[in-house]
Amino acid sequence: MGTQIKRPIDCSSPLTVGAEFYSLLDVVDSESIADDFEIGTHTAKHDFANHLKVAIFEGVHPSDSLAELAEKTDTHDELEYMAGSTFSRLTNDRDYRAVVRLFFELLHSPQLYHQRGVQRKQLDWLDRTVVATDSTNLTVTRSVAIPSESRDTEILHVIQPGEKGLHLNLAARVDGNAKHPLGVTITPGVMREPTQFDHLQSDVEVFADLDSPIHVFDRGYLDYERFCSLNEQDKDFICPLQTDARVDVLEHVQDVEITDEQGTRHLRDERIELAETNEEFRRIVFEDVDGEELAYLTTLSSGYAPVEVMSIYTLRTMIEILFRELKQYTNIENFHSQSLNGVLFEIFCTLIGYVLVEWFRQRHPLRGGVPEAIRAIRTRWNTSLRTYG
Repeated sequence: MGTQIKRPIDCSSPLTVGAEFYSLLDVVDSESIADDFEIGTHTAKHDFANHLKVAIFEGVHPSDSLAELAEKTDTHDELEYMAGSTFSRLTNDRDYRAVVRLFFELLHSPQLYHQRGVQRKQLDWLDRTVVATDSTNLTVTRSVAIPSESRDTEILHVIQPGEKGLHLNLAARVDGNAKHPLGVTITPGVMREPTQFDHLQSDVEVFADLDSPIHVFDRGYLDYERFCSLNEQDKDFICPLQTDARVDVLEHVQDVEITDEQGTRHLRDERIELAETNEEFRRIVFEDVDGEELAYLTTLSSGYAPVEVMSIYTLRTMIEILFRELKQYTNIENFHSQSLNGVLFEIFCTLIGYVLVEWFRQRHPLRGGVPEAIRAIRTRWNTSLRTYG
């Protein structure tokens, strides 16, 4: 018999999909955040890091029950076992603002600054960042208790399934195929989303890598006072405008014809003054082959051609895709908690999960974008990245 030669063992085992998914969390000091919010002050082991990992994983791989959630923690690497009742208690009791802090610290990490910079360069026809602002309604599948701000034990209102639920208000960087949350607020479903515009812009302004962004938003944010304020602050924006809006045309700049196999379309470029504002803007009016008109109000200079203004505005659809992905592939609407604190804890953990999915798919490109990345994370969690590719 021949002598069997043993191969040396590679002690440096490759990362698994699960480990790579969580890798960005290491740049944020979750223990320090836990101390700031007095999490675990009265217990020997607060286990905040594992609680976060479980809640984030649940965000991108939702369970039908707390029992199923507990089973996953027992079978998936990177997680320590957590009973469903423990997850429920901690999520409802721990201050959701700790997760909000972690979310924003993650967004401001050098790694994500670098990633956004790389993605920005891929959109080679535009040298400025585009920030979209929008909101979406979150339905609730179970009742959510809204406590008094002065006394947590006093319940002011209970949101029932079927009611308007909650509003997710979001500002996001939209560059080509990439989209990154920048600012988030959660409000009652009955509140009009334009009231959150200024809060979201405040979140956006603190990002060091956002140099003179172009803001895009839909008609839901139409407000002449807001337009004038942005104009006075030299902030560029593009927003749809009613074609019959009262304006004074100060100068007819140019007409552009676009002819292809579909027919001929027309663009009018005008310098206008909005009625009773004494503020000058630029209006682009697009007329399709059937004579239907779309108008866009903007502060962008004539250095941007009319077609470029329209192309920049179409990047706003990326925030709609972001909302759709959150609703279709995460638990952004399917909470285990019934307290407002617990629901907000779960929502922000889900948003962290979405950011980690984007991080994962940019480092390990996949055809199919976010949906395919989430599928790989769910089905190949314990798989080595060597075999994953």
